[in-house]
Amino acid sequence: MTAFATLLSVIIVTLVSYAYVKNAGAVLDLTERFVDRVADSGMASTVALLDPVAAHVRSMAEVATEDEAKARDGSLFPYLMSLLDSSPQLQSIYYAFEADGRFLQAFPIPPGTEKFGANNNPPPHGAQFALRVVDRKGGVYSDVWTYVRRDGTVLGRETSNQLNYDHRTRDWYKEVVAKRSLIWTDLVVFTSNRQAGIAAAYPIIAKDGRVIGATAANISTRQLSDFMSKLELGSGGIGMIVDEKDQLIAHPDASKVVRQDGLKLSLVKAAELNDIRVSDAFAAYHATRAKFLRFNSGGMAYLGSFRELPDDFGKKWLLGVVVLEDDFVGTLKSNTRDIVLVGLALMVLGMVGMTVISRWISKPLARLSGEIRKIQKFDLAGPIAIHAWVREVNELIDSLNMMKRALRTFGMFVPRDLVRELVASGRTIELGGQDRTLTVMFTDIADFTGLSERMEAGDLLVHVSRHLAAMSQCIGQEDGTVDKYIGDAVMAFWGAPAWREDHALRGCIAALRAQQLQSALNAEWEADGLPTMFVRIGLHTANVIVGNIGSEQRMSYTAVGDGVNVASRLEGVNKVYGTKICISAAVAQAAGDSLLIRPLDLVAVKGRKAGEMVFELVGLRQGPPELLATHDQIEMCRTTEAAFNAYRARQWDQAISLYQTLGEKGGGAKLAALFVERCKAYQAAPPPADWTGVHELKSK
Repeated sequence: MTAFATLLSVIIVTLVSYAYVKNAGAVLDLTERFVDRVADSGMASTVALLDPVAAHVRSMAEVATEDEAKARDGSLFPYLMSLLDSSPQLQSIYYAFEADGRFLQAFPIPPGTEKFGANNNPPPHGAQFALRVVDRKGGVYSDVWTYVRRDGTVLGRETSNQLNYDHRTRDWYKEVVAKRSLIWTDLVVFTSNRQAGIAAAYPIIAKDGRVIGATAANISTRQLSDFMSKLELGSGGIGMIVDEKDQLIAHPDASKVVRQDGLKLSLVKAAELNDIRVSDAFAAYHATRAKFLRFNSGGMAYLGSFRELPDDFGKKWLLGVVVLEDDFVGTLKSNTRDIVLVGLALMVLGMVGMTVISRWISKPLARLSGEIRKIQKFDLAGPIAIHAWVREVNELIDSLNMMKRALRTFGMFVPRDLVRELVASGRTIELGGQDRTLTVMFTDIADFTGLSERMEAGDLLVHVSRHLAAMSQCIGQEDGTVDKYIGDAVMAFWGAPAWREDHALRGCIAALRAQQLQSALNAEWEADGLPTMFVRIGLHTANVIVGNIGSEQRMSYTAVGDGVNVASRLEGVNKVYGTKICISAAVAQAAGDSLLIRPLDLVAVKGRKAGEMVFELVGLRQGPPELLATHDQIEMCRTTEAAFNAYRARQWDQAISLYQTLGEKGGGAKLAALFVERCKAYQAAPPPADWTGVHELKSK
């Protein structure tokens, strides 16, 4: 117990120290993320403030291009007032024309405004908008301000002929005419409300390509200052936006953005705020140009984050956020003291509980022994739901759960019967195989190349995966082994690793189920507007070698041999005769009378000279009800058999008649046409006396 107490004391002290360091690092990391999020939010707010303004001046220019007269005579003032209503950041919005210097401007009048307009007089009571028109008709300058309600009711007018404002002499107008695109002006102070802001301007281009004027909008940045004032940055934090000259655009205290000396208004630089943390933050940023930095100011540690506006804005505005580190990590010191006290209490409780815990060690171990016996039987259902009070025992439980998951995953790549046998026996996996009679199946999708060209790669993968899942489901339902997926094709076999006496019949039932399930999928896909699939299946029963094939580094449990090749060729025979499921005579013989089949041809598949009787599997005579053959299918098979017997007996006329009847009754147009053509050819040029009826296929 002394050794345990000493060890526990060392552990707790170490954990407390480690927790403090890690917690401090985690809190600082969270603080960094918080500051970054605040910066990103401020950036998003800035962009959200400016983007609609750019859209407004563009739309105003388009309206003026379509109808210059309306833009010039003031008919569009209601439209301008609606833009001001929808964008509270606008200080004013205006049209400026080139030919005669005509200038039309609309202002919103905030409630409580005491001075406004050219003469700086109180606006009429109830006035919500001011409409200004500058004109130079007959060489006489006039500047008329009209005050209106939102519904257009005129409340008063005033005239100012002292300003002699001509936009054509202003830098912003010259720049927008020269660039013939959207521009943003530098930061200025608007004399109408003594607020800082910028302007967006866009050229009015006539249909013949001439620049006939410009549209523009003045934007107050006070909203950005209001946003900065609402940021929760702790007691020592601050956020602001500056231009490329470090002049304030937005500050939590909007009054600090503009300095007034008598009647002169000027912009304030960040370094002129008499705020040492701000001065040090910008000094550190200009020295490193780092987006995120730590610095000391006034003997205290600060964090700073700086973000530039996107390049497409055209102005190098900078958003800066500064926070005091202690606002976020200062509580860690008191928390650490609490952790030490809790740790000491836990140490005492741990000593008392140690004797109790030791008695519970053996109980979960006994239950684990039973779980291990289940694993030996390859019973992998569900996790091991055992909880122990000892770390090592829990680690063992976790390891066994990981092993169960690995074995379940292993079973997805290797036949489950084989895995169960290997786990139960404890034998190592070795290279080698054995001769065994199996029924081998190959499936393939007709015109898969065309299907892949019609679908996106990702959609195609999902589409084919659903098909392969359906094939695998039908194979597994009949205890078959999925050997491999070959692109869109499936290879499977019955009779290994677990022997099944009825392997041929199971393979045939699985093939019929697969076609039935694929038909249901096709109906669903067709309803959803997705491509359907025509699946061809080949089955052959033969003696092959089955086992572990490959190398010591990587092997595969598979079947090889001539029988496998024949099964693959039989899948391709469907393409020749327009059928879905082709089986060999060996499959038909091994499966017995349960099958309803019809003869297709005596075929020598590509790569073989010997003829092999090939049948089409149509349905079942007995077995699962959903797979039983219909009366029409039985009649079709009888007609096909009679037609093929006549063909083999060289009774060409009778064979032609029967095959034509077969084609007319829906028994396979391609099959009927092929034999009718072949019989007519033999009528014209009879085959030799030793003709056996074997048809040699030239392709797979």
